[in-house]
Amino acid sequence: MNRKGFSIYLTFLVTTVVFLLVTGSQEISMFTLDISRSDAIDVIAFHAADGGLEIGLAKLRQKYQPFSYSYVSELKPNRTLKVSINAIKNNNLIDINSEAILMEGNKEVSRRTLSRIGISKSNGRNGCGKFTEAI
Repeated sequence: MNRKGFSIYLTFLVTTVVFLLVTGSQEISMFTLDISRSDAIDVIAFHAADGGLEIGLAKLRQKYQPFSYSYVSELKPNRTLKVSINAIKNNNLIDINSEAILMEGNKEVSRRTLSRIGISKSNGRNGCGKFTEAI
């Protein structure tokens, strides 16, 4: 049996296996980082929309009437958060809709819409309505 070149063959085989393992783990790591980043961005948009609802409730406590309000906030040099709040009269109650859009440059990366339905003119948290989230 001729054993010349066996060590080269074995070295090539081991190197190929190690290369495939490293490449596979790098792909998994990049995928995990992308998912984590997406979750963080969605959390920012959710909390901004929830903050919009709280601003809406505060405005209704001052003056119980329909309104529209919006603001833009720079989070990073290339990341912008746009929040719009609308209070709409529905029978004798008011509904608040809050939408938060997170932009990176001109690209929308996340959008969350939250609502409080059936807000009445009463003191405290009793009349703050039912919380809903649009999917």
